[in-house]
Amino acid sequence: MKPALALGTLALAFAAACSDSASAAKSARAPNVVLICLDTVRADHLGAYGYRANPTTPALDALAAGATVFADASATAGWTKPSVPSFLTGTYPSQHGVYEGSARAEAGKVTDVLPQEATTIAEVLQANGYATAAFIKNAQLRRGNGFEQGFDVYEDDAGDARGIRWRAEDWLEERGGEQPFFLYLHFLDAHWPYPVPDEYASKFARPESIALFRGGDSRALRDDVNDGKRRLAAGELEALVDLYDGSLRYIDDELGRFFAFLERRGLLRDSIVCVIADHGEEFLEHGRIGHGHGLHENLLRVPFLLRVPGRAPQRVETPVSLVDLFPTLLAAAGARDVPACEGLDRLSQPGETRPILAEHKEPGAYQHSLRSGVRKLVRRFEPPERGDERTIPAQLPQLGTRWEAELDDEALDGPLAKRMSPRDEPAAGALELKGVLESVRGDVLLVSGFSARANASTELYGVLPQGVATAADLPASIGVKIVGAVESGELVAKRIKVYPLGERFEPELRGTLTAVDGAPEHGRVQIGGLWIDVAPRTHWEGGASGERRALSREQVAELLADASASGARGACRSTSTCFDLAADPRELAPSPSASCTELERGLDALARSLASRRIWDANDRQTLGSEALEGLQELGYVR
Repeated sequence: MKPALALGTLALAFAAACSDSASAAKSARAPNVVLICLDTVRADHLGAYGYRANPTTPALDALAAGATVFADASATAGWTKPSVPSFLTGTYPSQHGVYEGSARAEAGKVTDVLPQEATTIAEVLQANGYATAAFIKNAQLRRGNGFEQGFDVYEDDAGDARGIRWRAEDWLEERGGEQPFFLYLHFLDAHWPYPVPDEYASKFARPESIALFRGGDSRALRDDVNDGKRRLAAGELEALVDLYDGSLRYIDDELGRFFAFLERRGLLRDSIVCVIADHGEEFLEHGRIGHGHGLHENLLRVPFLLRVPGRAPQRVETPVSLVDLFPTLLAAAGARDVPACEGLDRLSQPGETRPILAEHKEPGAYQHSLRSGVRKLVRRFEPPERGDERTIPAQLPQLGTRWEAELDDEALDGPLAKRMSPRDEPAAGALELKGVLESVRGDVLLVSGFSARANASTELYGVLPQGVATAADLPASIGVKIVGAVESGELVAKRIKVYPLGERFEPELRGTLTAVDGAPEHGRVQIGGLWIDVAPRTHWEGGASGERRALSREQVAELLADASASGARGACRSTSTCFDLAADPRELAPSPSASCTELERGLDALARSLASRRIWDANDRQTLGSEALEGLQELGYVR
């Protein structure tokens, strides 16, 4: 095995390369460009960004010491599929159209693809005479999704961090001549379930403490935690974070070896090295683990390190977006004929301030956020109710099957089902009531028109407000999910999940259908022993999975083009939430919406502008084959 440079020597190599402006000036050849994406890596877990709990990134910290460090960088989305095309093209998801697909349930069988009309960093550099290659690991980025545009070599299943390093080094050794190169490396090792070698999995954690996350069906465990069916104890959560840190250290050690390789081959001196992440990761800050479920800051804040030969290191505190990567990297390389984009060249305009936009689309909703200073606005759109089609089933629903009742929170005469959806779940599952806590009287909680009793054995978990130790301490207006059973006509809570103050969701009751009285058009149904009313306006879903009505890309484009800060946009319902990130950095306590009035107007104007410059159309989609679906299942997508 070839010897690797010690980290101290490596840091000196970075510093010397960055200060050797005279040598750089002598070279007429364009600099090489190395772009490294760390999938699922939060900025606040790198030493260069102040992380001290574990030594996760010594090699990247050495790189940062000789680089421009963007201290406040944000992705345009909270998961890979929409984020990567944004930094590769300098456009937002509403422009390139790669919102989703490769997701769960039926939506996973069709995926959005990057349009041919989009221009990638690789295409620009290829046109400037660069040899281009990508070695990546993520089924979302497989060949055929459009991300390969501009690459001479595009290996979409290049292995773990060590395998990617080997493939990159082999490619560099095999190529010859004076042609500059662009190399894109995308590492997946810090993505759930963090499948790194045992020595790294247990680098910061005891092997027995992480066994829970290393065996069996890790996707099922994650889903159970996120669905409130499984609670992680404090020690388990700590072990999970340590496992994540060990995964990041595995990538970092391989990058240290790669940087040493570049130095030995005399390539580091003339190479731009840029390190980013496509999104972050949550560890129960909002009651979930993983990513891809929203626009919280811990899903958006990412590292952005840019080391340019001959450029002195600096730290840029101005908030930047990853759409800025496209013009910044190409300007650093001195590329010609760079097309217009949404980003700013952050080397020539490091202090230019502008709001930070992010987007998230799921099958049944769309949301976008805008952050300016300490204020952040998050706005969510939900599709319209179904109109004139018949919503009443032809016959009574079957007893003993699992159903979910979406409750009308404006009903005056007791619980009323706004929507009834069959669930493809075991009928013996627990009864679940989700809604806003209306009042607490002793050990009795009133939630969405139902009363539930807590006792000494009731487990309380989730995002607990300060000072809350028992159910009796819970404040009114907070969101909860009660899991329990009806005993002697009374709902007894076995577990209560607590959601962040201000988080909005539809109240619902889920359980086994135990009785029907006059339904389905007029009457009542009993779920798990609790009665709810149904009416002619109750919509009965006909599918087995109970999926809500989809919101298409075309509908999103229409509502953005018709941007308005009103509570309803066309037939879509919109809700806005405002945060003061200085007072509430974890986004747990929304501020009065009036404090974000200016952001409302700014978001409307920006949405209209981007919608007018979209480059995708309805043809930019494809149906996935069995091999692609299997690859996505390994990542936890597509059931």
